[in-house]
Amino acid sequence: MQALWAEEQQRLPGVRIDLSYGMISLGSTVLWSVLSGWLLYFYLPPEGEGRPLVPAALLGVALFANRLVDAVIDPPIGYLSDRTHSRWGRRLPFMAASALPMLVFFVLLWTPPVRGESAWNLVYLVVILELYNVAYSFLHIAHGALLPELALSDRHRVRVSAWKAGLETVGMVLGAFVGLVIERMGYVRMALVYALAMLPLFYAPLFVLRERPERQIAPARRLGFWSSLLSTRQNRAFLIYTLTWALYWGTMTLVPAAIPFIATEICLLTKADTVYFYLFSILVSVICYPLVARLADRMGKWRVFGVSLLTSALVLAGLTLIGSWFPVPLKVQGIVWIVLQAATLSGALVLSSVFAAEVTDYDERLTGQRREGIYYATWGLLDNVVSGAATALVPMLLLLGRSHSDPHGPLGVRLIGVVGGAMLLAAFLIFLHYPHRLGPDQEA
Repeated sequence: MQALWAEEQQRLPGVRIDLSYGMISLGSTVLWSVLSGWLLYFYLPPEGEGRPLVPAALLGVALFANRLVDAVIDPPIGYLSDRTHSRWGRRLPFMAASALPMLVFFVLLWTPPVRGESAWNLVYLVVILELYNVAYSFLHIAHGALLPELALSDRHRVRVSAWKAGLETVGMVLGAFVGLVIERMGYVRMALVYALAMLPLFYAPLFVLRERPERQIAPARRLGFWSSLLSTRQNRAFLIYTLTWALYWGTMTLVPAAIPFIATEICLLTKADTVYFYLFSILVSVICYPLVARLADRMGKWRVFGVSLLTSALVLAGLTLIGSWFPVPLKVQGIVWIVLQAATLSGALVLSSVFAAEVTDYDERLTGQRREGIYYATWGLLDNVVSGAATALVPMLLLLGRSHSDPHGPLGVRLIGVVGGAMLLAAFLIFLHYPHRLGPDQEA
């Protein structure tokens, strides 16, 4: 492993692999942006935008239950991915088989059976969302587990992650226009357009990406499912990073769901005006990503990641300060807030994948096996639990006030910034205990 790492440090592969890997992230990010930003808004619109389609009090509970089911499914998917042998490798078959069903279920999410508020709409949402999440898990776990095979060194992983983050930013750009597309075409046609546009992004990279045959686990050395899952506890870096990542990703689930409410109810803009929030955020992120790569090379990825978490926590809590009490237009206040948020969070966005790959490298030292799938599946499990809790929390907070017509105004929307900031602060405090500040290869 160290010899391969040293060799790749000296001669990095071309960017074709980086771009192909990032294209899949681009497609996933577009779908994630649409769902995280508008699905809740679609089923539970603010007053004046239409009638709710589901009972608000039950929606959070149902979505959390949905996530718990996903959490149970993810570890077997990762374990199966590690053990799979085929002429195309361990990961690519899962990615090829899951992308198309995922896009079909994405479209169906916007076609509830009843026009008004109904428990049947809630049942429909839970079932279709679960099918979407299963397909997404097959794709996402296999795609994440592929990174340590494509890039062996920190330099290459940071470069791949920077391209990945950059293309995810492009995905956010495409997702930023959702409000405008919805106003012109409606929700269903919007979903069809985005699904068809994303289809080639999931399949074209499969002709470029190749796995390393030597990473496959020989049958005689394979661990059983429970042994494989429980053995991850021996990896202290995994435990620290996982807790950090869970809180960070929970915040990433919490905040985007509030963006349309922030734009329309705090900054008093239209749905179409939400594009300004996304575009300014994306522009700043694109500028910051190369800077993150340079800082990580000079200062170390541990410092850059930690500072990103801490500063982002402070900025996120600043959402409570936006208001008419400042002699600055609300639109400008909102844009300044989102720009600062994008700049401070860019380090965590770029480097998260690098730490995940490092954790799986350290596991090879402990077990002598490459078991990326079970690790990414475990992160997927925790993602579902934490994201489910965050998704369930959003409707509860919105009950405290999501529009100016509520007695307390958009108080619940503002509190999302406070809760998200507290989660990122907790992530920073946990990450201070990460053991490999120089990386396992350098420490050796």
